[in-house]
Amino acid sequence: MRPCYLLSILLIFCLGIVVYSNTFHCLFQFDDKIFIVYNSAIRNVHDLQKIWHYFHGRFFVFLSLAFNYHFNGLNVFGYHLFNLAVHIITAILVWWLTLLTLSTPAMKEDKIIRHANLIALFAGLVFVSHPLQTEAVTYIWQRAASMAAMFYLASLCLYVKSRLLQAEGYNSQLGRFYYPAALITAVVAMFTKENTVTLPLIILLYECSFLNTKDRLNWRCLAPFLLTIFIVPVTFLFIKSQVFQSMHGDLRAHGGVITPMHYFLTQFRTMVTYMRLVFIPINQNLDYDYPVFKNIFQLPVLISLLFLTAIFYWAKRLFLRYRLLSFSIFWFFLTLTIPESSFWAMGDIILEHRLYLPLVGYSIFLVSGGYYLWGKNSIKAMVIVLTVIIGCNAVLTYQRNKIWKDEIALWNDVVQKSPHKARPYCNRASAYSSAGNFAQALVDYNKAIEIDPQYLQIYNILSNFYFYQGNFAQAILINSKIIDINPNIAEIYNNRGYVYKIKGDFALALLDYNKAIKIDPDDSIAYYNRAQIYYQLKKYDKAWSDVHKAKELEYAVNPGFISELKKLRESHHQRFPLSLE
Repeated sequence: MRPCYLLSILLIFCLGIVVYSNTFHCLFQFDDKIFIVYNSAIRNVHDLQKIWHYFHGRFFVFLSLAFNYHFNGLNVFGYHLFNLAVHIITAILVWWLTLLTLSTPAMKEDKIIRHANLIALFAGLVFVSHPLQTEAVTYIWQRAASMAAMFYLASLCLYVKSRLLQAEGYNSQLGRFYYPAALITAVVAMFTKENTVTLPLIILLYECSFLNTKDRLNWRCLAPFLLTIFIVPVTFLFIKSQVFQSMHGDLRAHGGVITPMHYFLTQFRTMVTYMRLVFIPINQNLDYDYPVFKNIFQLPVLISLLFLTAIFYWAKRLFLRYRLLSFSIFWFFLTLTIPESSFWAMGDIILEHRLYLPLVGYSIFLVSGGYYLWGKNSIKAMVIVLTVIIGCNAVLTYQRNKIWKDEIALWNDVVQKSPHKARPYCNRASAYSSAGNFAQALVDYNKAIEIDPQYLQIYNILSNFYFYQGNFAQAILINSKIIDINPNIAEIYNNRGYVYKIKGDFALALLDYNKAIKIDPDDSIAYYNRAQIYYQLKKYDKAWSDVHKAKELEYAVNPGFISELKKLRESHHQRFPLSLE
């Protein structure tokens, strides 16, 4: 490897370490609790089947978490170290992709290739230092975005390398390695996060932009990659994951449910906001309180649509003369739009980690645009401007990472920026409750309910709050309130039944567990809880039946309970051989 290449990799590595040096002890946040702290699926790294069944489409993410748990337990340092390593590797792949692109046949007449090493270095530095990347790096669970991008870029780089070697007639053993490696990495990417479904389209775009020198596409090379586009939809069509469905349920904003059409129309405005954040990364927010648009003729939607149309037209016009700029623009919108900014509602209207992969396009666009604006006449001017931008971004990244140090700091920031949204108050209340500040937690819970009285998650968390405070009457009242709003949620009957069980009201608990099982016949928790009620009522045959049903549904049944129940059941049958329970 050339010394200048080693220097570039070292500079990207060092900048990544510096800007994320204050993240290694940031605590588990938000969904980290669900997917790491309380997730039994990652407790055994050898149980690949359990990891696979937990969330098929993100198997490699949960496998990485299982390895982290195996070596680090719940020590956050190892998780953050892994996330940062992935981010730095991805930035190095951005550098490599830029270098490869500047060596393609389509770029050989462009004067920019004289400064290929410098352009590639700055692209990697822009990517690694951008503050919008913090949500995918510092927020542990969102390694899904950075890992997906890493495999995505690795696949594309390996594909491009194989095609360049093929064009040069280089047919060594190493040369033959790149293409199958690219295909394998593409498949791995597809089982890391759903947004990698765009990879075949990006490879097709790359072929058209840089590798198609004979006015015809190489379908023999493209075909296997184009077929991978079916992996993500087929996986979720035939192997449905409960976790995936829960993450892509109904969207709520301003007290109501958002339809797919409203989500789609709002995304025109959202994409303009994403562009603003990319170029001016200030006022970042984990949980944006974003307005919902319901008509294409609303002025913000219409203006955004016209603006985006103008950008696409401009990108098309740039193609012949400045195809690197054109490709970068199409990369940004293609990787952002499918599937996260289309009709398919993704759980939130706008999230910063969705920009992780699109920022590859931005990084190349910014640096190559800087060259065409200043570098042609003065490479020094370009270097100064880009260095200032990278320096500002690095400072913003370091400062932004401070917000992630603990839950209260994070949600204080969100509440300040989204004061009219219920979820930030709800999450800050949970943080206060965990810290023992129950009075402030109750204030925030009530504020969340005041903002959105129909937001069921608040009532659910509030009922747990009262339960752990020992206020069973209030916990039952809150669960009953949820049932009044929506009587078809099995979990709520389970929760209320559990409170009744603790109080000793077994008859009422049994009614609630029966209702939960009627709503969801595969609710393993309800079967296990009902078995315990039957045990208390000395209906051992029914308890035995429910325990085995819970085991059949993969609930971790207490072996001691099974053993004791078996003895009592046998004893009961000896005393009452004709007993009909």
